[in-house]
Amino acid sequence: MKENWIWLLVLVLRFFIAYSQDQKTSLWWNIDCGIDILRVDGRFLWDTDLIYTQSGINAQINSIAQVLEEMKTLRFFPDGAQKNCYTLPVLGSQHHLIRAGFYYGNYDGLSSPPTFDLFLDGKKWSTVDTSTVEGPIYHEVVYLPRGSEFDLCLVQTKKEDIPFVSSIELVSLPSNFYSHLEGDYSFILVSRTNLGGDEIRFMGLGSDELYNRVWTRGAIPSNSTKVSTLPDLSLTIENRPPFSVMSDSLQSQNAIDPIILSVDLPQGTPPPQSAYFVFYFNEIASQFSTRTIEIYIDGQMKSTAKTLYGGCKVVTVNALIVTGTTINVTLSTENGSALPAIISAMEVFVRGESYREGQEGQGTNFSYPTRDNFFSAYAILIYLLWFMFYQGGG
Repeated sequence: MKENWIWLLVLVLRFFIAYSQDQKTSLWWNIDCGIDILRVDGRFLWDTDLIYTQSGINAQINSIAQVLEEMKTLRFFPDGAQKNCYTLPVLGSQHHLIRAGFYYGNYDGLSSPPTFDLFLDGKKWSTVDTSTVEGPIYHEVVYLPRGSEFDLCLVQTKKEDIPFVSSIELVSLPSNFYSHLEGDYSFILVSRTNLGGDEIRFMGLGSDELYNRVWTRGAIPSNSTKVSTLPDLSLTIENRPPFSVMSDSLQSQNAIDPIILSVDLPQGTPPPQSAYFVFYFNEIASQFSTRTIEIYIDGQMKSTAKTLYGGCKVVTVNALIVTGTTINVTLSTENGSALPAIISAMEVFVRGESYREGQEGQGTNFSYPTRDNFFSAYAILIYLLWFMFYQGGG
């Protein structure tokens, strides 16, 4: 019985924390779609999705190859409704990182991975094509929601393709993060790359990625090599990249050869698009000199970055109109420099649809509960869990 009361305390505490409005903290909400009861792993408390949606059916994945527990269950929506929606809590008045995960795993035995759309508060976010890779697929957006709740909808685009979702993760970012992103738009993540190091994500106690971002491992160009760099140990770095990402970098093998990186834009978002780039630069620990990096995007110089010894230099290039499906980023040092180009990490976003007042979205045709009703639903769930545990404990 003691363990049951601890669970109930966690539930109540989680609810009230999620509705605090402290702009200086990062609040998290993780939903494992398709599970019947809350669970805890080494990283998160995972909620069920029972009170966030009014439709859909739970299913399990039989693949033994899938090691992520949240990818072993899903909720699918076979009822023929064009839009199937989740009502999600707003965790504060700042930008939210919203990540939806999908793993088909042939749960229906049809060997036919579906394609469908994601909508966020009535505006198209992305197209999910689960046939492109065998493993999990993630779609991430940075968004400033209004009010006390917002909606995430899965939209059926083909009669034979049944939408589904495996996980939904929310993080309220500190108010000074990604300050160049306007509040009237959503910003779709294209890539967040650890250049020179392995994939970095939050892995529980001791992790230095404190905002549930995933920094994927970047490819090393043939003319570049991995080098160890000195991370900025202060807590004032813009966007607070993890130390483990800043401690490894890519460096060109000589001063005359630039680092060339390619960025593929997501499907379903035809050009032209407004792209936002965030570059992170650190210096080699044994290198007491600094260098100036010239940043070219699709052949045009857009900015420069003077590195800092013992510090992290962050440069944002925002609202850049791109017309192709692939963006080429070139990093070189100034003419006459004895030091080659270097970079630690890069994030790329494209701007989504406008959420300015007076601009109508495509709607959701769904009646969402009020904040008070949401609280009531959560309270009822807690009571039912308590009753079940109490009866089970005799």
